[in-house]
Amino acid sequence: MTLHGPDADIDDLPARAVRLITDRLANTELGRTTPPSELLPLFEDAITSHGLGVDRAWSLFETAVADHTLALDGPRYLAFIPMSPAAAAIWMDAVVGATSFSAESWLEAAGAVAAENQALDYLRALAGMPTEAGGAFCSGGSIGNLSAIAVGRDVAGGRRLVAVADTAHASVDNSLRLLGMEALVVPTGPDGRFTGELLASSLATTGLAAELAVVVASAGSTNAGVVDDLRGLAQVAHAHDAWLHVDGAYGGAALILDECRELFDGLGEADSFIVDPHKWMFCTAGTCAVLYRRPHLAALTHRQHGPYIEVLHTADPTDEWNPSDYAFQLTRRPSGLPFWFTLLVHGTDALGAAVRASMTTTAYARAQLAALPGIEIIMQPQLTVLLFRKSGWDRGRWQQWSKDLLDRGIAFVAPTTWKAETVGRLVFLHPLTTDAIVDQVIDTLR
Repeated sequence: MTLHGPDADIDDLPARAVRLITDRLANTELGRTTPPSELLPLFEDAITSHGLGVDRAWSLFETAVADHTLALDGPRYLAFIPMSPAAAAIWMDAVVGATSFSAESWLEAAGAVAAENQALDYLRALAGMPTEAGGAFCSGGSIGNLSAIAVGRDVAGGRRLVAVADTAHASVDNSLRLLGMEALVVPTGPDGRFTGELLASSLATTGLAAELAVVVASAGSTNAGVVDDLRGLAQVAHAHDAWLHVDGAYGGAALILDECRELFDGLGEADSFIVDPHKWMFCTAGTCAVLYRRPHLAALTHRQHGPYIEVLHTADPTDEWNPSDYAFQLTRRPSGLPFWFTLLVHGTDALGAAVRASMTTTAYARAQLAALPGIEIIMQPQLTVLLFRKSGWDRGRWQQWSKDLLDRGIAFVAPTTWKAETVGRLVFLHPLTTDAIVDQVIDTLR
């Protein structure tokens, strides 16, 4: 059997793959998840010494994999943080997989790196960071946060204290454990906003100001969509010679909307910033941009050395850019290319219109929820996350509601915890989530 080249023994696999992608782009169904007792038997004896051939292998993929997976990219996925990749991004992602560009260095992938850097510079300008800022694309916000906080740790010398809000993403806590750093958790008020005043008060109360190394802020918290007091936090952090990292993995996309820019006042003062185009900027999975105000500091932390890779570091880094110098990664696919290509195909106005559509849907859903007896909106949404409570509902009732919606194919939702209370949560990111879908969901709360 031939594995490679034009004579590879793959029958009509290309046509099947093209058909699947085309069908997927038109799909609005929710999909399903399946318990292991039902699913795992489908995979028995699938891997053999002689192979199944394309027809049987593809059939297993369709019946055992595709048919038992939720559509994270569908308009009825309203839990966690959904995705909604543009068609152009999906096709370019397929091209990226086919080309096997290894984009860790300029030496190997100058064209891909240059294109990614153009997309990074667009994000840099949105964030208001200086022209010399730069970074790389990595696989997701968790790696982005880890990479940026590691640089802040190294810049801080022996200091190891990191100030975080009680609303910070779980990956921040994980990063601190991996990096040997200690968290100073600052409680937020009813609005969930981490402010410079709260940080200063916590430092004064604990007497730990001299130990402060890093401050982590959110530009759109994952749980509630809250944008922290970025300017106030920057002022306090820099007054203590600490690194300010801003996690905008989800919410940073709203920077593209003029009407939302005021929410992010002070972001340009950050030492590092991440945003995930695979969330609300309509790119495919595995795409996080990490940006540094002073990228040469990131290179001191992340540049890898070894006999066979020193050749990558012979050029002036201001002339030839190596993405592997700016995040915890070496071999990497150019995951920023689908985002770059979507920008080229459609332009920034189309991107902005798609982001605005989710804001409009959120406003509609908020109004419909507020009109229901027994429903209380916990906070006015800044972005596209809605938290709400229903009189008399406990965790068990919320979980049953989530299961019922999934079983009926209406939507995938997931309750959350807010200030130790189980509450309802809806997230709107897909531009094709219609008012009719919203109405179907809300009708189940009557």
